[in-house]
Amino acid sequence: MQSNRTFLRVTMLSAFIVLTGCASGTMLSTQALQEGHAPSDGTYTLILYGGQNVYDYETIAILDRSDDPYTILPFGAPFHYRVIREVSAADALRQGDSLMNDLNGYQAMERRGISGPDKTLIGYELRPLFAPLFTGRHSDALTTSYLLGADNSITVYVSLKDSVMDSRHREDGDSSNAE
Repeated sequence: MQSNRTFLRVTMLSAFIVLTGCASGTMLSTQALQEGHAPSDGTYTLILYGGQNVYDYETIAILDRSDDPYTILPFGAPFHYRVIREVSAADALRQGDSLMNDLNGYQAMERRGISGPDKTLIGYELRPLFAPLFTGRHSDALTTSYLLGADNSITVYVSLKDSVMDSRHREDGDSSNAE
């Protein structure tokens, strides 16, 4: 069972490296938003990524503004995410919170803005923050990367931080990563 997980992680990491190394485009940035900052009114395409079970720490909600020329698409198996179009900001926040509420060790939700190439906000991330007991040293367990393609499509890559993966390996009895 452990070798299957290791194979899957190595395969996904290899695919990520090859695709990002060979793909042309611009990397976009995210930034933490101040406490209480809410997404602007309007409609969004809501991407609910992960949430397959209570231990699926690769879980995030992404709000893609409907009124801009960009389309955010997740990199991953189609069964690992859902896309819901024409969702209000309030409903997207509610659904994002609901997605994360059942995660083991979930403490809070962090809101981050996704900046376009001209530094305007083109979307939002709703990221789960966990008790360090569940994810190691970091409460934020995720790494996200946004790659803007030539056709205004944005591919988002979601993965666990290496330190979280290392702590989960040790919990599974894999002592090869122990320090």
